[in-house]
Amino acid sequence: MAQAKAAWVDFKAIKSQVSIVQILERYGILQSLAKSGNGDRMSGACPIHGGTNKTHFRVSASKNCWNCFGKCQSGGNVIDFVAKKEGVEFRDAALLIQKWFPRAVSEQQPEVAAAVQQSDPVVPTVSEDSPRQEQTPVIEPAEADQPHSNPTLKFALNKLDAEHPYLRERGLTEDTIAAFGLGYCGKGLLRGYIAIPIHNMEGELVAYAGRWPGVPGEGVGKYKLPQGFRKNLELFNQHRATTCDSDAPLVVVEGYFDAIKLHQAGYERVVALMGSSLSMEQEESIVRLCKEDGRVMLFLDNDEAGRKGQADALTRLSKRLYAHTVHLGSREVQPEHLSPAELRAVLPFPEGRFP
Repeated sequence: MAQAKAAWVDFKAIKSQVSIVQILERYGILQSLAKSGNGDRMSGACPIHGGTNKTHFRVSASKNCWNCFGKCQSGGNVIDFVAKKEGVEFRDAALLIQKWFPRAVSEQQPEVAAAVQQSDPVVPTVSEDSPRQEQTPVIEPAEADQPHSNPTLKFALNKLDAEHPYLRERGLTEDTIAAFGLGYCGKGLLRGYIAIPIHNMEGELVAYAGRWPGVPGEGVGKYKLPQGFRKNLELFNQHRATTCDSDAPLVVVEGYFDAIKLHQAGYERVVALMGSSLSMEQEESIVRLCKEDGRVMLFLDNDEAGRKGQADALTRLSKRLYAHTVHLGSREVQPEHLSPAELRAVLPFPEGRFP
């Protein structure tokens, strides 16, 4: 006698073989989205909560993910989208997708393709006297997708050495070191590194980055970030930038010390990407900081990676904001290496006018 088992759900196959573009097309949403980045990035009003802001819902075709920065404040993969749209559990959403796109399963598990097409939900049968290893397995969800926010830390490093000579070598003043909470870490995971606190937009501490004081030895990284921390979700110094005059342009740089040195020089409305590329989440944070008709000045390192990242960021941000770039000629230089006079020459504010 046949015995009913749980429905087969191949979460891995669904997420790897069914694209967010296919899902949006099935719902009739795709054509309403504005496309950029050769069609890879899409944006529009959120179809889940029925939003009207045409920048809140963001899609990356290459990453096969979506985010709503409006009422939903969530995002994820194709299963997450269907679950939200249909108001069903994650597993039930996977079953729906599996029924809609049976070939996504058949490519990896041909024996269940027919069953996927026949019923909803799928109920495979197994003979009572079948050996256990021949039973149709139930594939459990893979590891949870990447989180949509970094959790706040439950501790703070309170015994950092703010007198370490490396900080003075970087040209930082005592007030700046104190304001940013910098210091040499003598123990723990950042032992031997200068600890740099990182906060989310609300000012909550989410991580410490480590910078080796000087040239690191063999096998030692110049920078160190905690395991599990997603820097693409944050902008360094973003919580301070929110308190500045929003009429002033937001300056975007690459590194921690670029932002710290510009802040020290008087350009407090500055954030750092912590790298040369702009993530979707960072793009949304910049738009949030600048608000409607806001202004942003891209001031990335003047090397190959920085120029490439700056060009990409300019293309994306100029569709939503008044974006401008800083040109430093042929010199391969970082913003933190410029003198106050040189900074004033290329950043003619906060005295007043944006170039």
